[in-house]
Amino acid sequence: MFTKIMVPLDGSLRAEQAIPVAGRIARTSSASILLLRVVEVPIVHPSHFAEPPLSDEEAAQKKASDYLKQVAQSDALKGIGVEISVVFGSAADMVLETAETSRPDLIVMCSHGYTGLKRWMLGSVADRVIRHMPVPTLILHEHGPAPLASGAVNPVPLQALVPVDGSELAEEVLTPTWQLLMALAPDTPKELHLLRVVDLPAIAGVGKSQAHITSGIIAEAKQEAMDYVAALIQRLRQEIPPSAQITIGSTVELDTDVAEAILKETEESGEAGEDGYQGYNMIAMATHGRSGIRRWMMGSVTERVLHHSSVPLFIVRPQKLARQEEGEVDTDKQHAEAEQRAEFGEFPSIL
Repeated sequence: MFTKIMVPLDGSLRAEQAIPVAGRIARTSSASILLLRVVEVPIVHPSHFAEPPLSDEEAAQKKASDYLKQVAQSDALKGIGVEISVVFGSAADMVLETAETSRPDLIVMCSHGYTGLKRWMLGSVADRVIRHMPVPTLILHEHGPAPLASGAVNPVPLQALVPVDGSELAEEVLTPTWQLLMALAPDTPKELHLLRVVDLPAIAGVGKSQAHITSGIIAEAKQEAMDYVAALIQRLRQEIPPSAQITIGSTVELDTDVAEAILKETEESGEAGEDGYQGYNMIAMATHGRSGIRRWMMGSVTERVLHHSSVPLFIVRPQKLARQEEGEVDTDKQHAEAEQRAEFGEFPSIL
């Protein structure tokens, strides 16, 4: 379960939507909460004829600290161990740095909801977080529903949609997700709904045209996906204790666009809801952590879901992937050093 939860705040009501959700998880898990306030100090460019003005960091520190102390005393956090931290710098950088140093095992935050040019100009902390955050992160949406904060016992299951792609990396999200469901709704029925999207062109190996995909290949691909999901469900039933009150459902879809299929499944679930039920309460995904040219070429399913769905998004960065990326960084550094030596006529010995 969770022992320490970090909640980044910027002083806005939008960001404070994360507080009751974090409080509920902490209370159920007997966890502590770290409230983080990042103060972004503006960069001042001095002229040649005047001394640069000094930023009043002490005043900013006190104001931010007083704000966090007030939040810590709110009803949503009553009876929970709370510590506060005020740091200066870039919001995304400092959230990531604090996560590295303070080592929470869960982060709950609200996204800014920027889109289009505004998001490109101002940047999105959530974008940086889902690519680099070392711990599981629950991202709420500014204008989205917040049913996760309710403590009332509801006969309608709390549902998490979990896309899987057949890889061990994607499966790393499963255990943290059912543990999060238990923390959010210990006395309410819960459901893990696995979604396996079969990318037909990738399986058939015929590019983007579906003209050459035979019915036999389609049937074989779908059966293989159904067998995989069935085996995964069987494994989860052995892992999840019966007292957790978690049922497991599944859907297998054939689609060339994985992100679009996830969004479609979420929207259709919401439309089919009855008695005030709004469909899936969260989407849980393992990010593949693509960056740079690789992310630009292949795209990021996680980022597309974040930008186009208002459903809370629970993101887990696979530990196996993190270790691989560290190895890739070391390899890239070695290659760069080798190229630099070659450029200056320094070649490694062949002996």
